[in-house]
Amino acid sequence: MTNNRIAVRLLASCAAIFATMPAHAQEAGDASARNDEGANAIIVTAQRREQNVMDVPVSVTVLSEEILTDRGINDLRGVTKLAPSLQAGQDNQFSIRGIGTATYADTVEPSVTQVIDDVVLGARYFASIGFYDIERVEVLNGPQGLLFGKNASAGVVNITTTPPRLGRFEASMETEVVTRHRDGDDGLGFRTQGTINVPVGETSALRMNAIYGDRDSIVNIENVNPGRAEADVEEYAFRAKFLTEPSDVFSVYVIGDYGNFSGISGTFDYTYRSLGEGSQYPELLAEAGVEPGPRNLTSVVDAPYFRDLETGGLQAKLSYLFDNDFEISNIFAWKTYSLDQTFDSDFTPTDFLNRNAATSSYDQFSNELRLTLPDSNRVSGQAGLYYFYSRNDFTGYRRGASGIPPFVTGGFPFCVDVEVSPGPPPACNVSNVAFIGQDYAGENTIESMAVFGQLNYQLLDTLSVTAGGRITHDNVSLDLLENTRPYFVTLGVPNNRSTGEARNTNFSWRLGVDWEPVPETLVYGFAGQGYKGPGFSNASPAPNADLSVEPEISTSGEIGIKQALFDRRVNLSVAAFYTRFDNLQVQAFDAALQTIILQNAAEATTMGVDVNIQAQPVRGLTLLASASYVDATYDTYTGRECYPGQVAASCDATGTFDVSGRQVPQSAKFTSVVSADYEFPLNSALNGIIGGSYYHRSSLLSEYAPGAVIPAWDTFDGNIGIEGANWRASLFCKNCFNQIRPVSIEVEAGDGINAGALTLVQRWSYDSVRTMGVRVGLDF
Repeated sequence: MTNNRIAVRLLASCAAIFATMPAHAQEAGDASARNDEGANAIIVTAQRREQNVMDVPVSVTVLSEEILTDRGINDLRGVTKLAPSLQAGQDNQFSIRGIGTATYADTVEPSVTQVIDDVVLGARYFASIGFYDIERVEVLNGPQGLLFGKNASAGVVNITTTPPRLGRFEASMETEVVTRHRDGDDGLGFRTQGTINVPVGETSALRMNAIYGDRDSIVNIENVNPGRAEADVEEYAFRAKFLTEPSDVFSVYVIGDYGNFSGISGTFDYTYRSLGEGSQYPELLAEAGVEPGPRNLTSVVDAPYFRDLETGGLQAKLSYLFDNDFEISNIFAWKTYSLDQTFDSDFTPTDFLNRNAATSSYDQFSNELRLTLPDSNRVSGQAGLYYFYSRNDFTGYRRGASGIPPFVTGGFPFCVDVEVSPGPPPACNVSNVAFIGQDYAGENTIESMAVFGQLNYQLLDTLSVTAGGRITHDNVSLDLLENTRPYFVTLGVPNNRSTGEARNTNFSWRLGVDWEPVPETLVYGFAGQGYKGPGFSNASPAPNADLSVEPEISTSGEIGIKQALFDRRVNLSVAAFYTRFDNLQVQAFDAALQTIILQNAAEATTMGVDVNIQAQPVRGLTLLASASYVDATYDTYTGRECYPGQVAASCDATGTFDVSGRQVPQSAKFTSVVSADYEFPLNSALNGIIGGSYYHRSSLLSEYAPGAVIPAWDTFDGNIGIEGANWRASLFCKNCFNQIRPVSIEVEAGDGINAGALTLVQRWSYDSVRTMGVRVGLDF
């Protein structure tokens, strides 16, 4: 993005905002301060019904629209800075309490499920589109899938957008402009969003939202060759929602959405962190002006890079309330995405493996029928039927020259991109696509059917028991064709076709007890089992290999207390948990085939404590504190791939080593956040706002190789502003003191294979560096 582009858009947005302000100035009146009657009742749907979060017997972190706006949280990755149990990994992968799905393969479902407006999203790419018009985000810790469409073995992120509001015309817009640290000139960013809510008669309303954003890349990427080079991120999205309530007992809620996301930044921002002894890259990188290091934000490549992602969907929910307060609802949804991406996977200006491309076309259909019993009866709860089907058609390839010049690979015996000529050597009887390479094309389908129910029985006024169960039947299939094109060195099995089908029926369950020993206090405990269905690896380790991976099962227990203190001015939640995972699904690098495969990693255990405190001690002041201590370890995992230079007998024999008893990657022992927000009157028409948050994360294991631990991270975010009755303006910073940390640290496979060197690369996100900006909003 150029400075001229950002300036033009900023001026246009400001002109539009301030042009409308005189017409609304008379509406300012007294700006209202935040609720001073104790901590607000926070309503969540963690159990698929509206409840006060203090009455929900599960550990949950809730972020309201106000918190998301004040903190400038624009996407799911940003939520991790306010929800300590949630950690972000590479490629839109997330973990909760130390467990997630760290894999490049799209042929397996995530362990952390994302739900938007009651619809389970079956693919990680839906997390790429930013937040807009969000009412709240709930991070549900531990196995939660019993009531959420598809069982999730590690946890759920439940996102609720703001529904249409009947009988009200309202509109709003918000624009922010930022500057972000990077090597050389700082990067710029621009984001604007707008919402309009229009009543349609007395019983219906239409709500429409749109966003547009443009951000310079985090990493300065230079391409030395011509070709498409799109590092900067551009996104735009639209959502329309229609709600009608023709009677007091019947409603129809329809949502349609579309999103478009382009640019590789935040996804493929690779830079070199360190070069191993004997590396093949030092002179190349030095000549290109790249200095490897923990703060390296520069990369020079010689191949195209881009990422085009489109998402969309349509859903409808019908609800009917009977005279006895039983409610029946049905929600049907279709979600889709298409992806086309490529990047230089050796991150150098020489062709080692400079093409890594993938396409994907995905559609999912789901339907859920649910019967909800009223809370007023001694027996309450819900039951339902669920159906899910998805299909993903995907292609991809990797190829390169392993650093060999074209004038060499263009002759015998390499025969790359030559005219085929018959005869004995040195004639080339084949024209190879590349010196080294891999290609694949496949179709993956998932069909899931379930019947579920959960009942709560009130034994006494202060004591209740809960029992729930879910029977899920999964049928997944894969048809994979690999390496049909000629290479001098093939990464994988040449001309290989793998077809397979995996079926599984699972019963997952939950038993719990809730006790209110005194008013405003809930003591709870439960045990249960979560489930994640079978899947497939997307690469074959051998001809005719079985690529299926078994279901992932989590068995957990949690005890906790939730207490409202000091006339509900302080809300306290503490939970202790233990979860054991069987057949944990992980990826591994096969050194012999130089490709990544998916496998089950035997067993893992995560245990720890979550703490959440919310307080409003005086008028306008809100204090929040959350912390999560997690001990996530492999109980048995003997097949982890060795890193270059590792000395172990098993590495020589099988290329793997035993990590039993060691920490699970992408898990941090301790994470916490403390925040304060204060709103105070400046005069009869204006309020001042000031806020800040401090985030701490202990060191995070990214890989087992030496040097692949992300150091502890301490960041401060702050904002200061003013607001009237219908407008607001603020200055803010995120990661104010520029504590630079990557999202992940990974072993660079090419250097390990070709030179036996332990070279490390790192990926970045927009939260990795300092961001400063101005945000202006208007309601009318």
